[in-house]
Parts: sequence; structure tokens; C-alpha cells
Amino acid sequence: MNEMLKLMHDRRSTRAYRSEPLQEAVIQQILEAGRFAPSGMNKQLNHFYVITDPNYLADLTALVSRKMENYRDKDFRYGAPVLVLVTNQKESTTCVQDASCAMENMMLAAFSLGVGSCWINQLYRTREDREVQEKLAEIGVTPEEMPVAALALGWPAVDFPGPREKTGNLVSWVR
Repeated sequence: MNEMLKLMHDRRSTRAYRSEPLQEAVIQQILEAGRFAPSGMNKQLNHFYVITDPNYLADLTALVSRKMENYRDKDFRYGAPVLVLVTNQKESTTCVQDASCAMENMMLAAFSLGVGSCWINQLYRTREDREVQEKLAEIGVTPEEMPVAALALGWPAVDFPGPREKTGNLVSWVR
């Protein structure tokens, strides 16, 4: 198996992080992987908001905890010291696909650097909530942008587990 296929096979989500911050140079490498992801018609409409302010993260976590019944008293970002919010233009017909490509690139880049990551859906699911919109506006998210996905990043609190067998996705050949 070549290195890229091995990386894709071994990558795992992280749901427990150490509190120590990631160096900006490490975050930049992960962001570059996201920035160079494919996009529909090569329009490159993703906008990456890198959130490291612990006070803002705590406020955002408390807000999401109040807004989502199944996240009451939970940290939707699992204590990660970095949250990368990926937005795209609401009118873009490929906003979800563009952000998804960027997210996968960033998750693979993070894993290759020994950084833990986890795809976070809660800001997408609460994107229509006025208080969430106001909180995101504080960091510059405009009404024309849609929060599509977010990526928790940090040093894993535990070792990455070994690869697992994937059995849930069906494959059908039409010949």
C-alpha cells in the first residue's frame, strides 16, 4: 500500500485532546491542505476561520450546549484548543461538496503531522439559529456565508488506535 493510501486507511477521529496549544506553523500546514482542496468550477469559495481564543471557544461551546438538546453540558469540540470553521457562500451550488473536500484534506494533513482532528457538525446544524449567527458574526462570518463544517484540532490525549476494518459502506460493481 502506498503512503497516501496508508494515511487514508489509518486516519482516525480524535475526541480527547491535551490542553497545550498547537504551534501556528502546524496549523498553517493543515490549512494549506484545506485551501488546496478541489472546489466546484475551481471557484475556491471556502472561508476558513481559525478559532484559538479560549474565551470565545468557551462561549461558543456553552451556546451550542444550550441550543442542542443532545449536547446539554457537553463540549461539542471535545476540548480541542483549535476549531477551524469552514464556511462557503450560501448561493453556491457546491458549498457542501467544496467544504467536504477541504475537511478531508485537513484531516489527512493533521493525521500525517500527529495532530488529532474530528469533523464537527453542530455549527452546521445550528446555522439558522439567530444567537449562533450573532456569535459567528463576532468573528466575521457574514450573512452571505453558511457554516458548513468545523474541524476540531489538537494534540491527542491518547495514542491513535490502530487501523480498523471498514464494513459499513457497500460497493456495487456495474459491468
